[in-house]
Amino acid sequence: MDLSSLSGFDFSVLVGWVPWILILGGIVAASKLLAMLIRGFGGKILKGVGALGFFAGLFLLVAGLVVLLSQAGGVDTWALLILTGLGLALRPLSKIPLGALFGLIAGLACVGLLYIYFPLSSTILGFSSMWVYLVVFLVPALIVFILFKFAEDLARLFGLVLGSWPVLTVLGFLCIAQGALLFLNQSLFSLF
Repeated sequence: MDLSSLSGFDFSVLVGWVPWILILGGIVAASKLLAMLIRGFGGKILKGVGALGFFAGLFLLVAGLVVLLSQAGGVDTWALLILTGLGLALRPLSKIPLGALFGLIAGLACVGLLYIYFPLSSTILGFSSMWVYLVVFLVPALIVFILFKFAEDLARLFGLVLGSWPVLTVLGFLCIAQGALLFLNQSLFSLF
């Protein structure tokens, strides 16, 4: 698959940087535990690094998908990238009510389109047009809310499991070890 067709950027460049990406992603993932162990200025820096977890998680996800699609690394490499990326990215997203947000957007879009393209008279069959607009808002809003609520709950479940600091710490140390082993042309699977 041609990865550069996704955008103007050639994502296959990330394959050469995978060991560094794993090590840096591992440091971000393990930063909460490391910040508790290291006192002083170093601990404050690690807390700041941990705050960048969402963006680091997105970067790890992109790198993991590039490695997976280009078949440039083993299962241990892309699996660590994707799992750690999911843990870092889903943790803050699990606190945002995406189902309600997308439901509100869908309902408002439907009412807006109806109001702009098919304006209603003040009464329809003896009912105020406000009731029709309310129904046009509620039906798509509830459908979209229910669909996204399910996806949101799944993301929250994965965020709770993968985003917990013990799991992220283990994934972080595994990422650091895998990144260091990749510099030696080894892998975690090759050790077992």
